[in-house]
Amino acid sequence: MRALLRGDYPSALRILRPLADDRAHPDPAAQFFLAILTDTGHTGTNTRACGLFLRAARQPNPFAAQSAALAAVVRDQLGEGAGFFCIADESWQGGPPLTFALGPEHQVIFTDRSVRVIYKDKEQSTTLLPSPDVVYLPVAYTLLTVTRPVAARRHFLQSFMWVRDPAARPMSWKLYWALSEVVGDQWVLDASEVLSVVNGSAPPKSHDVSNLARIQVNANGEAEFTISGGSAPRTEVISRKEIR
Repeated sequence: MRALLRGDYPSALRILRPLADDRAHPDPAAQFFLAILTDTGHTGTNTRACGLFLRAARQPNPFAAQSAALAAVVRDQLGEGAGFFCIADESWQGGPPLTFALGPEHQVIFTDRSVRVIYKDKEQSTTLLPSPDVVYLPVAYTLLTVTRPVAARRHFLQSFMWVRDPAARPMSWKLYWALSEVVGDQWVLDASEVLSVVNGSAPPKSHDVSNLARIQVNANGEAEFTISGGSAPRTEVISRKEIR
């Protein structure tokens, strides 16, 4: 509260986020004030505000009534988008949000509707559109310490997903691989392609993707990826991204 009153919003965000997002013992007051900061643009994205207000209204607390009223206001403002963003409980594939800690005050959080990157007082959110035609496999995080083009710690995420092609006869599923990197508060897509195609009404229940794509530091100290599957097996250097 002292940080908010003196206008030190970065410090307030650092204090409020872990209290509001604690899954075991969430603090409704922290959720309320984090929602206020989110709704007024101090986090860099306001897509979480409605959900935070809803969460803050669920437990008895001095701000429950105000939280419920403000959630209703945001819901009205969103219109048809309310059903997408006004979600109290974030989840990833039926479980809790998938969180990777990249360092102090640095994390990336996957939910069914977004990928959020939190870096100190900054936060960026990329919207995901849930679809019955997409089946996600586990996301893999890899930290590489490189020496070229400059010495740095680089944070990479590999995503694998089955995507159905409903127009194909017989019905087919394509296995997509996507390589992304987190640079500061930015989530940047590096590469994406189809590695495999199978026919059937559902994708395979189990599929070993460990040998299809990998990332590593090469002999020159650069980050690179190697594709073993798909139509174009190859190895490429991953160019360095700069923070906007």
